Amino acid sequence: MGCFVAPMTEAVVLTAVSKKLNKKSSQNEFVKEVPVLEKMLYGGSALLIVEHVYHGELVFWPPFFTSMISMEDTQAMIHEILTTGVLMSVLVTLTWVGFVVWKYKLLLKRKKHAVVR
Repeated sequence: MGCFVAPMTEAVVLTAVSKKLNKKSSQNEFVKEVPVLEKMLYGGSALLIVEHVYHGELVFWPPFFTSMISMEDTQAMIHEILTTGVLMSVLVTLTWVGFVVWKYKLLLKRKKHAVVR
């Protein structure tokens, strides 16, 4: 129902924080790859929004979430955000961390081979 709220919130917070990080122009590999994580989170959230609109769980008039009409449905939606949404955010972030570590190791390996030759 609202599982996209957690990744979207992470993406918005990350965008705000990355504006501060970019001003420092860090040499940290993770900071350099933050835009990739932002795109992953925004893209996934957009696809989930489209899916929820298609299934009628999101509408274009207040209260926007069809699950906010009754209190029981609202509780189920909040539970989904806190379980499924947070889990999706964590998995996307861990995938990004794995990507950055893999890329950094690959770059180190290439530099090592370039120095040896």
